[in-house]
Amino acid sequence: MKNTLFLLSFLLSIHLQAQEYYTAKLLLVNGEVMEVKATLPSNKVLKNNIKIKKDGSKIAYLISSDNIYQILYTLYNGNKYLFERNKIGITPRAFKKQRIGSSFKKEWFLVTYSHPLIKAYISTQSYYVNKQEGVLETHSYEGRNVIFGTSYLLKRPNEEAPTLMSLSSTRNSKFIKWASVYFKENKALVARIKDKEFKGFQIYQLAIAYTLYQ
Repeated sequence: MKNTLFLLSFLLSIHLQAQEYYTAKLLLVNGEVMEVKATLPSNKVLKNNIKIKKDGSKIAYLISSDNIYQILYTLYNGNKYLFERNKIGITPRAFKKQRIGSSFKKEWFLVTYSHPLIKAYISTQSYYVNKQEGVLETHSYEGRNVIFGTSYLLKRPNEEAPTLMSLSSTRNSKFIKWASVYFKENKALVARIKDKEFKGFQIYQLAIAYTLYQ
């Protein structure tokens, strides 16, 4: 009973925080920039809108996520978090063919590392603010619309969409295969990947290592 009450309390806190508004700068697909208060994005099925409030207004408006390219959130303590909306790419060898573009619907990706040469992302079902720590955290469970669990991805400037490197539910051996294919032109980095220097959830560290070879 105690565990059930804890779970219900946790889920309720997620729901309530999802309705809270944070200082946000939106870059729309059409190039327009909006500075508003906005709810956090979600990759849940049928939750495809961002609620916004303008100029201190109490009235909330809905914007379809597919009309937004980026959202930069600033928390009460100054911490900033950048989200990008895009389709997801799949490493070709592991799935026999390249599937980028219309094969998947768009998702919200949290940028965990950004460099002119490469970006690292996390994609999960929902995002919320841990008020005690003052940081953004992720929440996921089976049933999200594209891939179960949390996805870890990379994207270079000339690529159409972030490419999947690993999942929270996959073994590290799969990450090694996918990452080795992705960086196949960089033999030194591939050797480090195969030597298990990086873990599937350490995508940002892999991205940093990539920049040092350029």
